[in-house]
Amino acid sequence: MRKYLIFILIFSFQAAFTQEPEGNIYWIQFNTKAGTPYSLNNPETLLSPRSLERRNRVGIQIDSTDLPVNPAFTDSLQALGFYIKHTSRWLNGAIGVFVPDIPVDSIIKPSFVDTFLLRRTTPLKSIRNKFDVTDSTIQNNLYGSALTQIAQLNGNKLHEYSKGNGAHVAVIDAGFLNADLIGQNSSLFENGQILGTHDFVTPGNDVFREHNHGTMVLSTMATNLPGEFTGTAPEASYWLLRSEDVYYEYPAEEDYWIVALEFADSVGCDVVNTSLGYTTFDNPKFNHTYSEFNGDSTRIAKAANLAVNKGMVLVCSAGNSGNDAWHYISAPSEAKNVLSVAAIDNAGEVTGFSSRGFGIAGLPPKPDIAAMGTGVSIINQNGVEQYASGTSFSSPIIAGMTACLTPLFPNCTAHEIIEAIRQSSNRFPEHSTEYGYGIPDFYKAYLLLRGTDNVNMQKIENVQVYPNPFANSLFIANTKGISEVKFYTFDGQLKYSTPLNQNAVNLKEITPENLPAGIYILILQGDQTKYAQKIVKQ
Repeated sequence: MRKYLIFILIFSFQAAFTQEPEGNIYWIQFNTKAGTPYSLNNPETLLSPRSLERRNRVGIQIDSTDLPVNPAFTDSLQALGFYIKHTSRWLNGAIGVFVPDIPVDSIIKPSFVDTFLLRRTTPLKSIRNKFDVTDSTIQNNLYGSALTQIAQLNGNKLHEYSKGNGAHVAVIDAGFLNADLIGQNSSLFENGQILGTHDFVTPGNDVFREHNHGTMVLSTMATNLPGEFTGTAPEASYWLLRSEDVYYEYPAEEDYWIVALEFADSVGCDVVNTSLGYTTFDNPKFNHTYSEFNGDSTRIAKAANLAVNKGMVLVCSAGNSGNDAWHYISAPSEAKNVLSVAAIDNAGEVTGFSSRGFGIAGLPPKPDIAAMGTGVSIINQNGVEQYASGTSFSSPIIAGMTACLTPLFPNCTAHEIIEAIRQSSNRFPEHSTEYGYGIPDFYKAYLLLRGTDNVNMQKIENVQVYPNPFANSLFIANTKGISEVKFYTFDGQLKYSTPLNQNAVNLKEITPENLPAGIYILILQGDQTKYAQKIVKQ
């Protein structure tokens, strides 16, 4: 029965509260999925119909990372004294509280376990306020008080085509205090735009009775009060997920975040916003080091990159450490695939607190883009409109605008959406550690993505072009009849061309010198034939 119950269980986010026992929290890394009762031949038991449809549209295959962990493993761990809070299918592990008052290394490690990695100790100590938020009262105007932060991105122009209707957005945060009670959110609930909630810190808990940070974040996207306050995606639908424990800072929160991200994938979300980041912890022995942040090293970065590979656009706040000792971006915003957002003011100047990128050759260029993070209009847990500051708000402003793009281009991958947003930015292709590629123009991003729909694609029999995306070299197989290869931007600029021997029928390697990273239209031209496709240069 387990195989048929799994997807029913994934929706049981209102389960009765179960008191978590005291004890240290561990990440338990498994070394196999052998013996799992689940099968890739039955994907409907693994993911929701919406999630499967999203992947099918853009050709993303179901693979072993989508298989849940072997339930026999968690049964065995519970017999050893672990209280299992969550499991991770992507990274094949579990989050468990070790209950017995003995050292964990005194037990015999099961053969399916690689390691017990300590992620939180008890007793816990309190921590500073994690969120850099300042506020003051505001006055209203046309888009409501949110006009500036939207107009800066040309989002008002994109809103002529989409306000997010049809997009599902996951908000992974610290809690959504009173979001179900304040009047400005009434239409969200009346229209069924709140799809569900889940608390990964305290399973079964009510996220609406927790911290107010997520409530303010949500308001920048979801509020729909024309003439008073309009968010960046007022017609999108939302999952509200809690992974952050604001009272403490331990790496267990990264693990909660990972399983929250997997949940967002399983229910078919298109966009994920996370205004959370991790660098140092209450116990310094857990602290990250700069050398860990290479774009795909930490477990949280690996999960973030997987999320984008599986079709979700992941938008992350860069962090508020620009004036602090750490200074640089946080995890998961350093992950190579995500859209990392810096904070600027209403004049487009970077804020002092916005975390900087490392600017080291060979590392992913971070942050990616910038949006307003100073004097942002938000609605707080008391239903009061105010100004607030932090990359916590620049990120959801971008996530909401992204949610307006995704329904318009259902056949575009998350990578393609992200790349179009990067290319639309006012400093592209130049990048800096403060601004990234600069301030995106979401109407321009729309035009970039729409450009591929206007290409008259005529298939040349048996031609193959790979890989896509490509880094340095592009391979074209079965090139007979092709005389020239061209790379065009979406606005029709020829960026690279090279001739081909029309008699060649085997593999041809193309190395487009000095071609900047970006999305292009690849044209394979012959006397009687023409082939065009969208191609991404990393």
